Amino acid sequence: MNIIGNVNKPNNTIIIEGSQIREQRGVESKPLELKAGSTIQGTVMSISDTAEGKVANINVGDYVISAKLQEGMGLREGQTLNFAIRGSGASGVSITPLYENTSIDQSTLKALTAAGIEINNDTVQMVKDMMEAGLSIGKESLLEMNRNLSAHPDTSISTMVEMKSLNIPITDNNIVQFQNYKNYEHQVTSAMEDIMDELPKAFDQLTQAGNTTAALNLYGSVLKLFGEGAEQSVNAETQATESQMQQTGEPIAAQNEQAAESGTVTSEGKEIPAQVNASEEQALQIKGSEAEKNPENAAKASGEIPEKTAQLQEKPVLSDNFVNNLKNLGISDKTISKYEAALKELNGQSEDFNGTQATSPKLEQAQKELLKELADNFSKSDLTDVAESASWKNVFKSDDYNKLLKGNITSQWLLKPGDVQNKENIENLYQRLGNQVKSLSNAINQTLGPESSLAQTTNNLQNNLDFMNQLNQMFQYVQLPLQMAGQNAHGDLYVYKNKHKKMSEDGSVSAILHLDMDNLGPLDVYVKLVQNKVTTNFYVADDSVIELINDNIHILNERLEKRGYSMNVNVMLHDDMDGQDAAVDEMLDVMKTPILSTQSFDARA
Repeated sequence: MNIIGNVNKPNNTIIIEGSQIREQRGVESKPLELKAGSTIQGTVMSISDTAEGKVANINVGDYVISAKLQEGMGLREGQTLNFAIRGSGASGVSITPLYENTSIDQSTLKALTAAGIEINNDTVQMVKDMMEAGLSIGKESLLEMNRNLSAHPDTSISTMVEMKSLNIPITDNNIVQFQNYKNYEHQVTSAMEDIMDELPKAFDQLTQAGNTTAALNLYGSVLKLFGEGAEQSVNAETQATESQMQQTGEPIAAQNEQAAESGTVTSEGKEIPAQVNASEEQALQIKGSEAEKNPENAAKASGEIPEKTAQLQEKPVLSDNFVNNLKNLGISDKTISKYEAALKELNGQSEDFNGTQATSPKLEQAQKELLKELADNFSKSDLTDVAESASWKNVFKSDDYNKLLKGNITSQWLLKPGDVQNKENIENLYQRLGNQVKSLSNAINQTLGPESSLAQTTNNLQNNLDFMNQLNQMFQYVQLPLQMAGQNAHGDLYVYKNKHKKMSEDGSVSAILHLDMDNLGPLDVYVKLVQNKVTTNFYVADDSVIELINDNIHILNERLEKRGYSMNVNVMLHDDMDGQDAAVDEMLDVMKTPILSTQSFDARA
């Protein structure tokens, strides 16, 4: 154990290592007991470096003593400690701080001493946190954690210990992402939307700075990237439809309708109630209520087209300049007309159409075909031709094109609620997302530089995907970027698991779904399935959402009953002490033991 040594007391003067410390003047002196086994209390006034090592000045009653600290002794200014007199003799007196009187366990001191680690507040807290998290406090474990603390001095001890407990590699990027998750700043949807918004700004900045060639190359790379993605998406949908037809005789769309009606999704051979579909149903109910209040909305719901909407359909949905430039670039009239028709059809259904959030299967298909044709033509373009370069510039800088690009990126990067029921859809999303974000990051770094705002946003999304992939090696967790009606929504899905068992002892399957939606606010749904009994707990933001769920929960119950399930539902308000995202909180809580293990998927590959 570390000690403060060589404390001598001739008469009323205390001398340590040749230095004399006198009694404090003006104060009646009290005897300073320095017998072996007795204790004294002192406050560390200062610590200074000398040629002989560190020396601490300690206020002890009416005296100030100066003591040479042994190497590794971690006293700090302002500390008030009890000291034990270890021994007294002709060679001096040795004293040692009683750490147990400062609520520090002796096992902590022994572990640090055995590892040869300096005893100070940080290392003591490190051992305490490691023990509470169930980590080993053997020599190698302590040395490794101490090295991590030294390598990342700005990171809290608790963060390091939590990451180690969860088997998350401690790197600079992982620390940032872990802290983002702990602070509920981890949503991939936020980064996606930032990228979509910043791309046009980056193009404008380059052109305004006179770097037209760089701007065209940047947008050409983006066009090629998402044009290829659009083609792959079209091919994947075609293959999936053919495969589904062969297996069931019904196209995917029909199967999705049936799944939506049943209110279930399939995971690892088990059907689990699809609460996402229930939430979508709630959104539809909201729309229905609004339609009752607004006759014009009611007319839309019934299929009747009001006169004002009919007038909107007659207005051009694409500017003449955009259409003419498309034709100059060799885009076929058929492709342009199909895109215009899809826009008009959607525009007639929604006065609030903005080209990005509002969508339809026809519009998405038309967007994919137009973007693919543009990508093919750009790959064969001659940007040294002044007229052709001007046409590409006019297309890329137009609002019509940026709505087209944003709509297409949205359809490739976000899931529709009905897509969530098939695990393959989520796997395909993250495979596509990982590849595209990596390529996009390279293009942006080469054009704008790694310090640009767009580059940093893209890099953060890529790091988030890499981190999520690491999480998925230990947890059945995935973010669900959702394209809902009129809005994009963020979701977290976490399935409880046990590292050694595929199911809990009672054979149940449990999961938490967290959703962030504009209309409903934060929503946490706990689902537990035991045989054919479903227990669902909704935690919501306010009483209006409770009322909404209670008014419509019979729809989900009826659908589950048709599938042979019985359901017990509890709807309650979030407690003030609750976190903002129950799925993330449960996953990263190192003190809890999860109860289900299922196959993981690679969120990066």
